[in-house]
Amino acid sequence: MNHARVSRTLSYVWVRETLGLMAAQEHQPLAMEVQKAVQADPDRALCLWFLPSSVRHAAYVLLAFHNELIRALAPARSVAVAGPMAGYIRLQWWREVLEGQRKPEHILAPALMALVQSGQVQRDTCLRMVAAREMELEAAQDVEHWMLMMRDGAGTFQQAIGELLGVHDEVTLQRLAAGGAAYGAGTMLRHWPLLAGSGRFLFPGTQEQLRQVGKTFLQECHFEALEPRCRKAVLPVVLAKRDLARGSEQAGLPRGIGDRLAVCHAGIQASLATIFSITPIRTE
Repeated sequence: MNHARVSRTLSYVWVRETLGLMAAQEHQPLAMEVQKAVQADPDRALCLWFLPSSVRHAAYVLLAFHNELIRALAPARSVAVAGPMAGYIRLQWWREVLEGQRKPEHILAPALMALVQSGQVQRDTCLRMVAAREMELEAAQDVEHWMLMMRDGAGTFQQAIGELLGVHDEVTLQRLAAGGAAYGAGTMLRHWPLLAGSGRFLFPGTQEQLRQVGKTFLQECHFEALEPRCRKAVLPVVLAKRDLARGSEQAGLPRGIGDRLAVCHAGIQASLATIFSITPIRTE
């Protein structure tokens, strides 16, 4: 069996229903944006499938928004072509849309603004995601700066998913953000050799120091103690644990079937716990 092919197929199957619904509702352009995000970020796409169907469409819109913010950095990585100003301009456009100063003319913008205006996701949460990408363009690069960027970027994305699920407790939302930051740290460690020449804001320290910071984020999240709906909101923690335990030997490779099945196990377990109030089984 080609495990890499099975692994990739799993990611695309998870969103087929959502993409089909968008197309049926004559939102093909939006569906195409979501498909691009799924291809760029199959880890989070897989994790989002375990959310209730009532919020899954909105979650994929957020994933596409997150992907669009990262794409905004692309010109900045080639200083010879554009430099950071191009990234700032694209990010400022999204900031002005969210603040109501600009018409939502991007394909994603009306769907994103609908989530904000309905109160499903807080405006400030989306603005923090924009701010995290702006921080990545800044010259200052130290551990404190990097950790804040990770909390406001990968972390705040998971917080937004929690908000979709109706989580309002600030302490719990901070734990979800810590879990998202742990995933960001784990992914950076996993792909460290390839990221070194990418122009991205790498952790300003050694790989071992990055591992320890990632484990600190994991402790702050305390995934196993979260209620089931919150575990669903931060399923990338499952991958963070595995990445932080391994290192960078899988740099550039697609997720193996073991990683995918670990996410599926945790997602199914959280779903069963929601229905039957089952206490999670520790597997480590």
